[in-house]
Amino acid sequence: MTSITINGKVMTKLEKKFEDTVTTYVQFLMESESKGMEILRVKITDNEDVLKLEKNSIVSIPVSISAVNGNLYYSQVDLVKYLKDTAK
Repeated sequence: MTSITINGKVMTKLEKKFEDTVTTYVQFLMESESKGMEILRVKITDNEDVLKLEKNSIVSIPVSISAVNGNLYYSQVDLVKYLKDTAK
């Protein structure tokens, strides 16, 4: 079985509201030689993790990836592992 995780420091936590439904995302900043700086946005699906996640937390998030019209979308598939908390 293959699993994909995104590891890094949470740059920001966003909440988007659409038709009375709130969706939470966390964003990571990724640097690559080919694209330069890129923002990775991960949809958080576990309500407990929504409450715990904070800016500057260093985490590991297991994700699934979907591709639509050449864009990649990341969604949480398992609990977030907190590697280190530097929010203080």
